[in-house]
Amino acid sequence: MKRILSLLAVALLLAPACSKIDREDNLRGSDLKPVVPIRLTKSDEGIRDASNDFGLNTFRLLYGDGGTGDVAFSPLSLSLALAMAAEGAEGQTWQQFADVIGWDAATKEELGAYYRKMVDGLVKADESVQFTSANSFWTARTLRMRSSYASLLKDYFQAEAYEVDFSLPATLEQINRWCSDKTDGKIPQMLSAIDPDTALMLINALLFKAPWRLTWDIKPGRDFTAASGAKVKKDYLYVQDQQLTYGDFGDFELVRAPYGNTAYQMDIILPKEGKTLAEILPQVESDAVNYDLQTTEVTLYLPKWSTDYSTGDALIPALKAQGLTLPFDPYGQADFSGISEQDIYINKIQQKVRIDVTEKGTEFAAVTVVGFGFTAVMPVSYPKVTVDVNRPFAYTIRETTSGTILLLGTLSE
Repeated sequence: MKRILSLLAVALLLAPACSKIDREDNLRGSDLKPVVPIRLTKSDEGIRDASNDFGLNTFRLLYGDGGTGDVAFSPLSLSLALAMAAEGAEGQTWQQFADVIGWDAATKEELGAYYRKMVDGLVKADESVQFTSANSFWTARTLRMRSSYASLLKDYFQAEAYEVDFSLPATLEQINRWCSDKTDGKIPQMLSAIDPDTALMLINALLFKAPWRLTWDIKPGRDFTAASGAKVKKDYLYVQDQQLTYGDFGDFELVRAPYGNTAYQMDIILPKEGKTLAEILPQVESDAVNYDLQTTEVTLYLPKWSTDYSTGDALIPALKAQGLTLPFDPYGQADFSGISEQDIYINKIQQKVRIDVTEKGTEFAAVTVVGFGFTAVMPVSYPKVTVDVNRPFAYTIRETTSGTILLLGTLSE
């Protein structure tokens, strides 16, 4: 399947003396079982392509919105959460999900079956890699959820069900504890507050722990040139003359570093000297198969790093910028009648990610929350006008029910 791209600048500089990593758990090819492929149908491939493209476009918008700050974003977690929401959308709201994300060639049943197949396949692809996906839905006691939608979430997404009072502090604690438990403590506080009028929350949590296929050396204290131009000291992972998949695309290079039995890999995308991430990101494709890559003897320096990232309130604007607007309309345009007979709309989407990259491997956790509120009454819009009584005028006094005029007058001086 296409790789979920984690785009990172790697500084290629002269190396100081290094220390060898002596790991008893170094992976040897003979110790690993072969990749368990995920067999996709034509419909599955269409959903995969659309979700990957949508994820990459969303990533570009988040990166552009964040200035020079780092972004760590999970397209899979977002698409899983949005798929759960879309399964309850009807009419034009479902059609907009399908058109904007690109699911329009698939039915709702095919969409649910695809994500069930993907999660199961990602777990089994490499026994040396720990991958888990957990889903849950949290329902306000005032929401009358359709039993068919609850069954769908349980069948397709293996989602856990909770009925709660969102106005209670204990609910916030319970949701944060669930997110922490499902991410092995990597995301201990997903939410800082909850709107007490929340109707429904859909949550996806991913956890990924993978050992490198490579055995790295360590080069401590090398210079990393930040976007500001400042030099920052970092410890680097280093391998020399390794046969890796590589491509040179003019403005950037791509090298692929494998995990475990190679079912999982990290694509490292490095802008050429003089180029910035903002300049090369529009050229990056979500489909790694389209890259002209070949096996090459690569010497690679890769910094060790950890990143905590939260989208905050940036996801809904990023989705609206791509044309997904109806699900967020608070005045009755959002149609989630597949979820409830009551009118609801999406009023919150947030994702948090934690990633740690060391000589032993990569661990990341991602949680995406989709929150629903009850639809509000459309506010009455009145025309605006300014009346400046700064000249002679007339006036009347009348009884309103009969229309009887009691007094007519003017004021001119």
